[in-house]
Amino acid sequence: MTQKTGSISLDLLAEALKATVDGIVISEITGDDCQIIFVNPAFESLTGYTADEVIGNDYWAYIQGTEEQPEFEVLRQAVLNQESCRVILRNHKKTGEPFWSELSISPVFSDSDQLTHYIAVQKDVTQRVEKERGIQERHESLLSLKDELQELASRDSLTGLHNRRYFGQELDRLWAVHQRLEATMAVVFIDIDSFKLYNDHYGHLEGDKALKAVADKISESFSRKADLVARFGGEEFVVVATLENGVDRFIDHLERLRQSIIELKIENQYSAVNPFLTISTGVCYGIPPKDSSSSLFTRDADIAMYQAKKTGRNRIEVVSYEPDDDTALKPVS
Repeated sequence: MTQKTGSISLDLLAEALKATVDGIVISEITGDDCQIIFVNPAFESLTGYTADEVIGNDYWAYIQGTEEQPEFEVLRQAVLNQESCRVILRNHKKTGEPFWSELSISPVFSDSDQLTHYIAVQKDVTQRVEKERGIQERHESLLSLKDELQELASRDSLTGLHNRRYFGQELDRLWAVHQRLEATMAVVFIDIDSFKLYNDHYGHLEGDKALKAVADKISESFSRKADLVARFGGEEFVVVATLENGVDRFIDHLERLRQSIIELKIENQYSAVNPFLTISTGVCYGIPPKDSSSSLFTRDADIAMYQAKKTGRNRIEVVSYEPDDDTALKPVS
């Protein structure tokens, strides 16, 4: 007479295990070993191992990949705690061919709560994982492209510096930060002297080369992460910087930049002040006053730069904001 369990015979249960499309493995716990005592045909088809090859062997030998994966640790912890778990990991068939396996394991206990067996169910989810990975890769690619487009939109195409639009947005942020911290900042306007005459006589191609060379020098001079350098328009550049080491050292730094432009030795025979290309610089510095906007410093740095041009070009004009007098900026003697 066939043994029964409830209303379903053990023979019927065995046939059900054989018929299921998922790989099923039953392992018996003997000491530290997890010895396989049953695999169904789906397991054989999935892994390429026959029942005769695996029965009597340790089950864990058949779910190890060639590389360490976080999922293995999840699996180990579940076994250590005698708990169920489900993971998706990269496994390998008998031939060495990799595949993605969704593995569920469940412990079986005796009436005395002793761990006796593990039942494992394996499913090939390679197509699903590869599809999800493809979607994720496309998503990451689109995000990267979006970042690149945003970066391009914020850059001047000729010089590679940030453009005026980005400068305006970032200046407002830096202004607010310096206001809150009561830190001293400087806005610097730099203009190439006699550049219209240079363009008219040397041509726009040479003019573009000169703009790029000057832009590179300014960028090299203000290369700290906190510095903001932008092309404001035409032959005009703008810099925002924090004065960490005092105004005198900052002006010395600008003076070295002014001299480095001359040392580029870009010939400009139409200049009234030097045989080579030069720059005029206007600086406005101070602690941003409360209830004010960033236009306070940009306006007066621009005025200072034009004052440098009026008083001879190839020089630096500096004004500072005096906290005790909010009506005007004062020239630095």
